[in-house]
Amino acid sequence: MVSKHTLLRAAAAALSLALLAGCARPAVIAPASSETADSQAAAQPAPQVLAIAANAGQFNPYLTPNSLTVQCADLLFEKLVRLSPAMDLEFRLAQSIESSGLTVTILLQSGCTFADGTPLTGEDVAASLTAAKNSALYGARLTNMTEIAAEGNRVTITLAEPDSLFAYLLDLPILKAGEVASPQPTASGRYTYDGADALVPNPRAPFPVEGGPERVQLTDVANYDEIVSGLALGTVNFYQAEASTSSTVASNENYFRTNILMFLGVNARADNPLCSTAGGRALLSQILSRRELADQYISATPATGALNSLYDCIQGSQPIGTEADLSQLETVMAQLGYAWNDQTGRYETPEGEPAAVEVLVYTGSADKVYAATQLQKEWSELGIQVTLTTAEDFNVYLEQIQRQQFELYIGELKLYNNMDLMPFWTGNARYGLAPSQTLLDAYALFRADASQAGAFEEVFAAEMPYIPLLWRSSVTVANRSVSGVVSSVSDLFYSLEQFTVKN
Repeated sequence: MVSKHTLLRAAAAALSLALLAGCARPAVIAPASSETADSQAAAQPAPQVLAIAANAGQFNPYLTPNSLTVQCADLLFEKLVRLSPAMDLEFRLAQSIESSGLTVTILLQSGCTFADGTPLTGEDVAASLTAAKNSALYGARLTNMTEIAAEGNRVTITLAEPDSLFAYLLDLPILKAGEVASPQPTASGRYTYDGADALVPNPRAPFPVEGGPERVQLTDVANYDEIVSGLALGTVNFYQAEASTSSTVASNENYFRTNILMFLGVNARADNPLCSTAGGRALLSQILSRRELADQYISATPATGALNSLYDCIQGSQPIGTEADLSQLETVMAQLGYAWNDQTGRYETPEGEPAAVEVLVYTGSADKVYAATQLQKEWSELGIQVTLTTAEDFNVYLEQIQRQQFELYIGELKLYNNMDLMPFWTGNARYGLAPSQTLLDAYALFRADASQAGAFEEVFAAEMPYIPLLWRSSVTVANRSVSGVVSSVSDLFYSLEQFTVKN
């Protein structure tokens, strides 16, 4: 956003929006003394006026990573696809998307136009995807895209490596080919411009608004704190944040699913079989109750594998359970060289050394500390000693991870919607256990063919290079003037039909 503090919030939250109370209603054009006109005006419901924070004069998300520009783009520009609140892939401008090897073929819906009536073609899609790849906001997710060509309503993309879930990355705004460098491109979505400071429903929208706000007032704000404080003052009625913001004015908080994974990074130290062996890592995962851990948060779901369990390709095929399974605890601990000691109430080696693990946690994140404390409680009750090593400074925490000065660490990573796990193999979460070639081969098969997701999960569970814990949610906060909020990872305004504003 427009300040360093805001940018940090936006990196985790992706969007910030505000709904300002007290917006003026359209004047009734009638003589003031006319009783008939007065009664007609009184009988007409006031239009819903939604005011959102805006980045003055900037509506093109390919020119700026500003989160206020992005939330305006959700209303102004239609997308090829979007993800539902249940992570289902929904086709919008795209009629179909097929991935085969290194080729992705997009067939567009026929008859779609921009707000000025200009037909939407494959050239517009190709230009938009090229602009997205070159942008600061979307470029990283499209590094696998090497070429793109368009012919009529067909767009062909060439990839550097196969990606069976590439379609999940295409929830991108589509602009006119000649306007991808314009700060105010012609609208293609549910709303269009009404002057410089408001949006109104787009009559030519491929998916027009049915219900919802009749007018969206654009309001400049200085920073994120101005949005948050406005909730208490009554000047802001709705916004999206990384975590819930406490306010006596807020009447509801709407959580929506994301692909933010909380996990345990594992360092395979040779002197600790609970970390250095696949059996030890699998056991730590097996005796953990992810359900109990998730219940400690306002909104989180158990991570029962490397992939989000909501995706069609993996539903019902993940071997990791949500509840703790203690059936193999004594057997596996014996295999690792530990036996139960009734006197000490813990597992020990023949020399009396306790079965123990160390968990590194960054204390600047209350959520991570909470998770570490819960793990300590669960494992300690089962006879495995847990020591929490804390770091108050994030840079110190990160340096310890990078230098592998840990046994386990609580980490969090936002995965791209195509479930690209490369950050765990070669990216910014790689500082734990290196994956085996067997796991990399299984992953490559899944990337080429989504039907191989279950087979990949089986290999992952057997090796457990890191331990998935939870999928985190994001949240919108609204006061009493707003109801019916339905958001998704692709669109904060997912269902405008249910979005109601009492002005």
